[in-house]
Amino acid sequence: MSTYAVKNPNTGETEEIFETLARQEIPNVIGKAWDAYESWRQTPLEERAKVLEAFGDLLEENADELAHISGREMGKPLKDGRAEIATVVAHARWFARHSAQHLAPTELDVSDGVKTYVRHDPIGVLLGIMPWNFPYSQIARFALPQLMVGNAILMKQAGICPVSSAKFAELLQRAGLPEGVYQNIYLDTEDTEEVLQDFRVKGFSLTGSEAAGASVAAIAGKHLKRSLLELGGNDPMVVLDSSDVAKVAREAVRVRTFNAGQVCTSNKRIIVMDDIYDEFVAAAKEAIAQVRVGAFDEDIDMGPLSSIEARDEVLARVERAVDDGATLHFGGKKLDRPGAYMSPALLTDVPEDQDIAVNELFGPVVVIYRAKDEDDALRLANSTEYGLQSSVWSEDLEKAEAFAARVVAGMTIVNLHRESGPEWPFGGVNRSGYGREEERWGLLAFTNEHAIRVHDPR
Repeated sequence: MSTYAVKNPNTGETEEIFETLARQEIPNVIGKAWDAYESWRQTPLEERAKVLEAFGDLLEENADELAHISGREMGKPLKDGRAEIATVVAHARWFARHSAQHLAPTELDVSDGVKTYVRHDPIGVLLGIMPWNFPYSQIARFALPQLMVGNAILMKQAGICPVSSAKFAELLQRAGLPEGVYQNIYLDTEDTEEVLQDFRVKGFSLTGSEAAGASVAAIAGKHLKRSLLELGGNDPMVVLDSSDVAKVAREAVRVRTFNAGQVCTSNKRIIVMDDIYDEFVAAAKEAIAQVRVGAFDEDIDMGPLSSIEARDEVLARVERAVDDGATLHFGGKKLDRPGAYMSPALLTDVPEDQDIAVNELFGPVVVIYRAKDEDDALRLANSTEYGLQSSVWSEDLEKAEAFAARVVAGMTIVNLHRESGPEWPFGGVNRSGYGREEERWGLLAFTNEHAIRVHDPR
């Protein structure tokens, strides 16, 4: 039985509990979505765009309230919460203004001269299964393009974010979205198959753990449903050279401790060339000591982790890494205050086959590896079963691009890390999932590529 509750990680207290959707109500919820879809799919694109534009305006008007909600649910600092809302606003406006060009029929130049084109049609009701670490933007990245396509959405948000998910749905309705087109549901995890087995539900998008992705993908395969998975990452940040090593080290620490390290695309393995390694580690030690940890409504750099259980798991894995030979330079300790707080950690000398090197670590742990040369750096970068985002840092852009092309990942950024936006595709390979969100890839992920040929009988 799933639990939907606000368990404030700033205090460790449970503040609100919500009832889950009764299994017998699932067909009614799907029926409502399907009926709404039948109408919504016929709604002109320009009318759908007006809803998203109005939604963006409402987000801006309610940004402070929304940021306070996510701070209370999962500990996100207020400034970061406001920045997340700005990201959702950008998505709403981009898809409102650019979807038409990507959803227009694609004309084909065929050898027999017959008029041939492909329509990008909606397919029906979709299930979204989204995580807590970005409670608004993760939903937006999937749902907003699908609403522009004309699909209907059933949204299952993470159990610790019941208020933010309900608020997202409320603002869409206030923006003019017809009732039933988007429904926030507190679905028990064990009832996922009850949803996906229904013929009217055509697919799902899941962002979350590998275990969750594999489980739901197996259900989807059983019932022949389309799927998109954005799973974990063990992303490399490869530093080839810099005339200001300390600056890059400070940026590495800032990115890794952002959102308390709870980011799929965080720079979880920082690989530094041998000739600048010692300077980089020294600068990273100085930078991590300056990270201000506190509650979401204070002037801080890093809040608590999402839960006490999540915090304790990170601490245990840091301790195990040290037992296995890693060097702990700073932090990695529970803070003496209520809530899910810890000091950010800095590790070096982590064995390449150790748990933290091999598996994703969702927490504020900076891990730095020494590379003998560029070939060794590439070997380390690709020594993972994941493949989400990566970055390459160098002042020689030609060298950086050549290196980036050899990294196995869905996305590689030169001289920046942890970047995404509606204007370019987002997604990974291998254990990081499959499919792409954002831009035309996000729009076309759940469409019927309906080919039409028109033979003139004359």
